[in-house]
Amino acid sequence: MKKVKVNLKDSHYFIYLGYPLKDIGRLLTEKRYGRRILILSDTNVFSIYGKIMKGSLIREEKEVIDVVVRPGEGAKTLNNACDMLKKCAENKMGRDDTILTLGGGVISDLGGFVASIYMRGINFVAVPTTLLAQVDASIGGKTGVNLTFGKNLVGSFYQPSFVYMDYNTLLTLSEREKKQGIAEIIKYGIIKSKKIFDIFVDKPVDEMKKHLPFLIEESIKIKKDVVEKDEKEKKGLREILNFGHTLGHAIEISHLSKFSHGESISLGMAAETYISWKLGFCRKDVYFTVKGVLQKYGLPFNFSSITIDKIFNYLRYDKKVRQGNLRFVLVQNIGKVKSGVVVKIEDVSKILKEMIKNEKYR
Repeated sequence: MKKVKVNLKDSHYFIYLGYPLKDIGRLLTEKRYGRRILILSDTNVFSIYGKIMKGSLIREEKEVIDVVVRPGEGAKTLNNACDMLKKCAENKMGRDDTILTLGGGVISDLGGFVASIYMRGINFVAVPTTLLAQVDASIGGKTGVNLTFGKNLVGSFYQPSFVYMDYNTLLTLSEREKKQGIAEIIKYGIIKSKKIFDIFVDKPVDEMKKHLPFLIEESIKIKKDVVEKDEKEKKGLREILNFGHTLGHAIEISHLSKFSHGESISLGMAAETYISWKLGFCRKDVYFTVKGVLQKYGLPFNFSSITIDKIFNYLRYDKKVRQGNLRFVLVQNIGKVKSGVVVKIEDVSKILKEMIKNEKYR
């Protein structure tokens, strides 16, 4: 068990790594967390961990309210946010009460957003149960919901009171769900840590389980360091975390039934590394190394199943679009990227079509 401290300009919070779910109630005994705790979860996660979580809180004499939504990206809606706000008001939750999210990134984003706007902000505790949420969504303070036009178009920056992770929750994940988290950890390796990336290159796939605690901790430290320096994306430093996400988010929202978030980011990383190569930011072998690692871990890298016109319809609404141009994080070498690279949409389209054509003949 370890604690990592996130130091921000006006506050700080702890990330608890490898702590058992049954003990979380002890951390919520302080008066500032209030008497009422609303647990937001999805049907899959709540059926496994809801009883343990509620039991831990009830032992500390908390009044527990639970809101359970359907799993998946489709839950991140304004309608669900409004329903949660009504639930908070109906149960007379006050400014000193707490919203606790139990689940993956969708749950963390939705619950954190509601916590940020109910009574202009109440306590928010994140309990990520997926590998993807543990290394990404639960850390950094980004919250939000989707619109039909694109991902996370409504949201806020709102930091949790603390983040609490039980690694045993990873044991119940499907292989597809684990791969989502692996994609995000590979991203950290590409943008900031050759040490992380080399583990994926050198170690057998069936040994990855024993390396996960180290990889989770290292990924968290990278994100923590970036967030501490640029909490609200004012300095451009936080932009490196968007590698693979410019195209990845557009793929995810336009092909929702086909690709998960992690799979979309994997495709985004492959394509954005290809763009990096074609624009002269990296060597050809860097692209093939990235592509090889994605393939090794069963992650998608082939763009031939992507409808280019669809993703460009959504890209036009992306927050990273400036005056009709796209901003990319492009790879220079493993562990080193350049952020804020402006590329014309038509140039991106041309490069992606070339990539698809080349894939067909390989």
